[in-house]
Amino acid sequence: MLKKKMFQLCVELTNGELSSKALKKLTKSNLSRLMIQPFAKVYDIDTDEILDELDDFRNLNEFFIRKLHPNARPIDKEEDSFISPTDGVISEVGHISENSTFVVKNQVYSVKTLAGDKEFADKYKGGTYVIIYLSPKNYHRIHFPLNSQVKEAYSLGKYSYPVNKLGLELGDNILSYNYRQVYKLSGKINYTLIPVGAQNVNSIIPTYESIYVKKGDELGYFEFGSTVVLLFEKDNILLEENLENKVIKMGEKIATVL
Repeated sequence: MLKKKMFQLCVELTNGELSSKALKKLTKSNLSRLMIQPFAKVYDIDTDEILDELDDFRNLNEFFIRKLHPNARPIDKEEDSFISPTDGVISEVGHISENSTFVVKNQVYSVKTLAGDKEFADKYKGGTYVIIYLSPKNYHRIHFPLNSQVKEAYSLGKYSYPVNKLGLELGDNILSYNYRQVYKLSGKINYTLIPVGAQNVNSIIPTYESIYVKKGDELGYFEFGSTVVLLFEKDNILLEENLENKVIKMGEKIATVL
């Protein structure tokens, strides 16, 4: 308990409005251009797959939201495949209980609180959740995982706790209180995709233009650390085996639509 309180205090002391604005200003400044080469080296980023040359980026933020060559992330072609919407690590996979809750790092999450909608939450009783964590080295653009229609999209929350393993363990129900966007989608199945902002920089920028999207189309991008939560209704997907803790790339199959 003391460890958790100390973690929360440290985050709150370094996560105020002024520090967030300062970090945003730094990463979008011309000065931050000098940080691009060291950043790529420290995080062992594959620069060969980046669409632009490193010298073309005007600041660290532009590098962070980089685009890749069109063939760098092949999209699984199976008609019934559900692909990963992002690069990252699948940190959690589990079951949504009959009271529409699920457990992450010994903390109970409510679908109602996460999505801000009780009637919606009831539809996910007995369903499945998947959590994908993106580290600073990852490609940070989000793509649609299935041919879909965007039925509803809105934002919730205002906090910005870390969403890495330590943050999920020691934070206080952070997925439900961090800034996040909720995308309710329908296609062959109904599902929900929730990008969750992380410490200091809460920006999640949508880029899609039509509510009718194809598998692999770009949804938007994160500016710095982030997590994606996927929610599935009961009996509508079959997950691939051994997903938990798997390093994944956008476009790879993670489930079969039933």
